[in-house]
Amino acid sequence: MQTIKLQQRGVLTLPKKIREKLDLVEGQSLRIHQDNNQIILEPEQSFDAQLAADLKQGLEDIKNGKYIEFSTIKEMHKKLKDYEV
Repeated sequence: MQTIKLQQRGVLTLPKKIREKLDLVEGQSLRIHQDNNQIILEPEQSFDAQLAADLKQGLEDIKNGKYIEFSTIKEMHKKLKDYEV
């Protein structure tokens, strides 16, 4: 466990190792709530960050052959029913 100091106006600096491990970036929002005598911070994922994560996962799926090909909406629906996620 690390100790950090509360600075002027309530500013905290999260240790670099924690920021890197949680992929936190400058300007990112964090949810804060109190649970008894604990302060809990949870990263909020922005739309851009979520989109980037979804695109990364989609590209990884394509690379691993996890996709379907279709020519019509009817064909897509049929293949989606048979497709195992």
